Amino acid sequence: MITLDTTFSAVRDVDVRGFDHALEPVRQKQQWRLDRQLAELARAQRALAETDSELARLQGQSERQAEAIGQALGRLDPGAHRRALGYLAHLREQALRLAEQRETQRATCDELRQCCVALQLRVEGLARHRQEALQDYAHEARRRAGAEQDRDWLARSLAGHAGKDTYR
Repeated sequence: MITLDTTFSAVRDVDVRGFDHALEPVRQKQQWRLDRQLAELARAQRALAETDSELARLQGQSERQAEAIGQALGRLDPGAHRRALGYLAHLREQALRLAEQRETQRATCDELRQCCVALQLRVEGLARHRQEALQDYAHEARRRAGAEQDRDWLARSLAGHAGKDTYR
C-alpha cells in the first residue's frame, strides 16, 4: 500500500493545501467496502474455526463411542447395544452435517477472500492515481512558480536597463 511518506516526499517543496483529488470519495467508499468485507471474512473464518472444532469434538466422541461399543460387545444386552449403536449413528450424522457445513463455510471464505483481494487492488489503484495526480499538481505548481520567477526577473532586469538607457 502507498504510504503518506512516499506520497509527500516527492512534493515536499510544494504547498499541496490546494490539491483536491476528485476520486477521493470513490477511494474512501472502496476502502469502507473493503473494511466491511474484511470484517465479514473474519466472522466467516471464526465460524469455520468453530465448525472445525465442533467437528473434531464429534469425531473424537464418535471414535470413543465406537471403541466402547467394541470393547463391551459381548457384555451388553441387545437393547443397550442397539441404543449405543443408535447414538453412534446419531454422532456420525451430526459429523456429516458439520462436514457439509464446513465445506460451505470454506467456499464462503474463499469467495470473501477473493472479493477482499479485488477491493484491495481497487483501493491501491485509486491511491496510486491520487499519488500520480498529486505529483502532477506539484509539477504544475513548480512550473507556475518558475514562470512567475522568470517574469519577476525579466521585470527587474528591464527596470534596471531602463535606468541605464542612453538613446540620445
